[in-house]
Amino acid sequence: MTFSVADDRIVRLAFVAAVSIAAAAVFATLSLKAPEYFFRTQPAALQGGAETLYYIRDGRGVPGYDPSDPELARLALDAWSRESGGKLKFTPARSESEALLRLHWISANQGRFGEMQRIDVDGKPGAIVFVSPATDGLSAALADMASRDRLLRDAIVYLTCVHEIGHAVGLPHTRDFEDIMYSFGYGGDITAYFMRYRKRLKSRDDIRLFSGLSPNDVTALRMLFLN
Repeated sequence: MTFSVADDRIVRLAFVAAVSIAAAAVFATLSLKAPEYFFRTQPAALQGGAETLYYIRDGRGVPGYDPSDPELARLALDAWSRESGGKLKFTPARSESEALLRLHWISANQGRFGEMQRIDVDGKPGAIVFVSPATDGLSAALADMASRDRLLRDAIVYLTCVHEIGHAVGLPHTRDFEDIMYSFGYGGDITAYFMRYRKRLKSRDDIRLFSGLSPNDVTALRMLFLN
């Protein structure tokens, strides 16, 4: 049997399609089993130049949650607004249903420490940010340090909020250990990462002075809103 050029093209296209489908299936299976930070996300880019309504859900009953944690989340929102040069503006929503950006506190026992999921809100891109307020899901050494150092614990929760909100804003993971958008999937000393920020703090009030974003993070953020 002989094949024409058209037949050969059809065979090659079918092979490429089959490989693509198989790869997608493997990726889907892995993404269900591995933590969010191992994968390059496709974030929901919140609209700059307009007020973004946000809602922080009550975390009472979630392991590790402290009533002061919503303040850490608001400080994280303030950091992104400040570093964007005012392009990002966050305003509290009256109800969760109208918020484009929603923050939920989750248990580390759910197998994730932080995550971002895209949502659609009346035709507009939005996001749900999930943050665990407990540190016992981290390495044993870091968890022990955080249990004895409340400011370190707060720094970890704050930076997790900043990182996940960064995905909601529109930034993917990076390989640069200095970045807030760095992924531990690339390796690196997780204790050193958080302690680098902790050493800048003398009190909880200092968190509002240090966003945690690197120069690379700020450059990437402002590139999103050049137009």
